Amino acid sequence: MYYIILKTNMSEPVIMHWERVMHKNVRSKDRADVGNIISEAGDYFTIMQGASREYNVPKSCVEGFDGSEVYLNISYSELMNYKIH
Repeated sequence: MYYIILKTNMSEPVIMHWERVMHKNVRSKDRADVGNIISEAGDYFTIMQGASREYNVPKSCVEGFDGSEVYLNISYSELMNYKIH
């Protein structure tokens, strides 16, 4: 059993302390494992998938955090729009 903290106030971010989610696993809204958070700056955070894929994702794409995984409000295919080339 797990609990997900969801965004209830659109002006308030889901994650207030990004240092607590560094190296946490990230899942897309279609439950795909998309990698781990490796950094954050400003309104974006970076996900590393494997040894070579990185995504720079807006913090507004975070839907929830259950203490061990971060959940996105975008699908895996939508995540490709944020791939760092």
